[in-house]
Amino acid sequence: MFDAQPNRVFSYSLAFCNGQYRLYMYDRAGGMYSRWYDLHESPIVLLRILCAAAFTPTSWLGIDDTFDRRLHPVITIDDTRYFIIAKCSSSCVIRGRATHVWFVTTSVPPSDSDDIFIIKDSWVNEERKLSEAQILEELNYHNIECVPKVVKACTVQRDGQEDSTSLCCPKAFMSHFNWQYDHRVHRRLVLTPAGCPITHAESPLEVVTCLLDLVISEGSFSYGDTVCFLTNKQPTRRYGVLKSYIEILALTTP
Repeated sequence: MFDAQPNRVFSYSLAFCNGQYRLYMYDRAGGMYSRWYDLHESPIVLLRILCAAAFTPTSWLGIDDTFDRRLHPVITIDDTRYFIIAKCSSSCVIRGRATHVWFVTTSVPPSDSDDIFIIKDSWVNEERKLSEAQILEELNYHNIECVPKVVKACTVQRDGQEDSTSLCCPKAFMSHFNWQYDHRVHRRLVLTPAGCPITHAESPLEVVTCLLDLVISEGSFSYGDTVCFLTNKQPTRRYGVLKSYIEILALTTP
């Protein structure tokens, strides 16, 4: 469901078994469920659940209002509308970062190649000290090559609050019952330049050249969840650009 509906941030479901029913809730931190209710002894509880599913606002049912999936899918970030051109990559996991990456543009059709961007949507652990945007901006400040530039960085808003798994499962509630829970924040990055994934390389030589572009730089990094892109920045050939980083091990100042 999460892969087929990229604008879904959490999901409710009902399970029926032997005349009983139970409510489940899944988000990027994992799953929770209620106790079993007898279908004949507690019909009012079931009726309340069904009425809530039928009449409650879609954001209360897990739909991200900033992601419009109608005729032409649109993601809104700080009042700027980005039209989705194609999906680059997506993670099928329920619990974890659940990263989705799209090619987007601010106009349809794109006015030129500079009007095509990358949007990276992910759920980041709240305990992480440095955000990916801060890391990328620091690398660009030191003129490290083969690093994408951050156009915009934001935390997704839901009902006027920062979207996180804590909205459905507050920390105080979870700690009261000594339940372990992976609290995550919903964040988006708009990056440039945009290029095709390394899986679309025209030859093995282009793959090796792309990887060399990433290795030969003025710093040493630890890569996590890394995807390489081929762009047309250089007139003679395409070159490699990293999509994401986990942590900087060392940085040499120019």
